[in-house]
Amino acid sequence: MTNTKYNLLSGSQTMKKTTRVLITLSLLILLAYQSVTAAQYLSSRYKSKFLSNRDLDAVIRSADASYGSELAGFISFLRNSIPEQEIVLIPSGQGTSAPLNDLHLMQYFLFPRQIKTCQSDCAALIKEPGIYVIVQGDFPPAGLVSPFKQRKNFTEDLGLYTPK
Repeated sequence: MTNTKYNLLSGSQTMKKTTRVLITLSLLILLAYQSVTAAQYLSSRYKSKFLSNRDLDAVIRSADASYGSELAGFISFLRNSIPEQEIVLIPSGQGTSAPLNDLHLMQYFLFPRQIKTCQSDCAALIKEPGIYVIVQGDFPPAGLVSPFKQRKNFTEDLGLYTPK
């Protein structure tokens, strides 16, 4: 009788072990399926973007990957419009959105150009004839722009004031 009881417990333990193995295998199969589907989704979604960006330089590629194609296009526009030895005034952090008002980020995107932001001397910097001024929304205020600068538009809200 003790032998029969022992065999029943052993069969119960074997069943529990089999159940655990089956659950583990099921979870591994589901994990593999999820990994394959995620990889297929991501590869189809980003494949064309990665292939189209491989001809861009690293700065424009990183702008596109981080902030999208509109900002990447604008950064490219700025890099082509502003000579490397010039000074660029970017919008202050008030009322504008990142990354155009981020000093360090714009230093990265526009290197080796010198980047300045508006502090207390904003009006003087905007009026200075040799400084390039990034246009974003209502920055710079129209009354502060020197008549010796001309505006080059990228879009209606984005552009650049350049010395004439």
